[in-house]
Amino acid sequence: MAAGPSTPQNDPLLGRSVGEFQLEARIGAGATGVVYRGVHVPTGRPAAVKVLNDHLGRISSLERRFRREARVLRRLDHPNIVHIFEYGVTEDATFIAMELLEGRTLDQFVRAKDLPFADVLAIGADVARALAHAHTQEVVHRDLKPANVFLADHGERVRLLDFGLAKFLVIDELSGEVTLTRKGRVVGTPAYMAPEQITGVGLDARADIYAFGVMLFEMITGRRPFEYAKRSELLRAHLFESPPKLSAVRPDLRFAPAIEALVARALAKDPDERFPTAEALRVALARIEPDAVIAGDAPRPPRVARTQDDSSSVVVLEDELREAGAMPAPTAPAPAQRDRLSTHPVRTPSAMGQVSPSTSTDESGASPWLWVVAIVGAVLTGVLSYVLGSWLSGRGP
Repeated sequence: MAAGPSTPQNDPLLGRSVGEFQLEARIGAGATGVVYRGVHVPTGRPAAVKVLNDHLGRISSLERRFRREARVLRRLDHPNIVHIFEYGVTEDATFIAMELLEGRTLDQFVRAKDLPFADVLAIGADVARALAHAHTQEVVHRDLKPANVFLADHGERVRLLDFGLAKFLVIDELSGEVTLTRKGRVVGTPAYMAPEQITGVGLDARADIYAFGVMLFEMITGRRPFEYAKRSELLRAHLFESPPKLSAVRPDLRFAPAIEALVARALAKDPDERFPTAEALRVALARIEPDAVIAGDAPRPPRVARTQDDSSSVVVLEDELREAGAMPAPTAPAPAQRDRLSTHPVRTPSAMGQVSPSTSTDESGASPWLWVVAIVGAVLTGVLSYVLGSWLSGRGP
């Protein structure tokens, strides 16, 4: 995890230990937990220790998600994925201890300045390698975005962070792995969600390739393909809008057809039209020359301002999914059907045996069907009486 700002004075965990790690300084905080600079006491090795907020540690679903992130990271051993040292639950804290990284997130770089295209290719290649490894371990990241890509040692090392939303493609029955979201809710970052992640249908590793396409678009142009302040509009864009061409967003740059085609393929709405694997994406990216993007004659357009929370992982609720077109709206009766419902009351048990106002009657007020039943009953009674009488007479003295 990343080093960051200084520590508040009233943090009760400072100077204390969780597991074998002593917490020395608070270096970051989020909605679910705090990240500390720590030291592994037996070895003196520095570490980043992520501690779940105390009141959230008592929520079983969040603790399961925390456990899942640790379990995922432990099985992902790759130079471009953050390394986990230990996971534990103590009386004081639920925590994950990871390697301590010095540097900045890719999001901080993209927001600050335009990246040289050669750097875009290098960063993209490392992220694709990390994804390819995760996918071979049957893990989908599900929250790939610049904020979860860390550039350590002045950008010389790329680390993929935060597998807290990861989904196992193959469920290990012994792991007790269960879904942590409910029907009608989607967890993730709307700005980077693949269409199938929004709808919840057919999610696999290609969802990460779509998110990679959004991130690549952003690294190249300085903005994302879809920019909306309202979440439902952003989700609808991912579902239904065609992404703009790179040249339409940055007319001041000249783009080779190969890079335009690569980004468009990664951003295909249909997963079958994207790169089939992250390794295939990496190979295609390696074929792109550094001069595929060069400066043109037009002035650079102004940078697009972002809303405060459009890069944050959120729970997207059912109403927003309906508004985006990802879920059908509740079905209301058609006018003719409403008329029938209002003039044809449903029979209740107390009304059984009575004629409903919706049933047609003759002039006497009796239903024609009742007359039919009465006649058939009378005929059957007569036939049975005749048969029974004949049988009894045959048994007489």
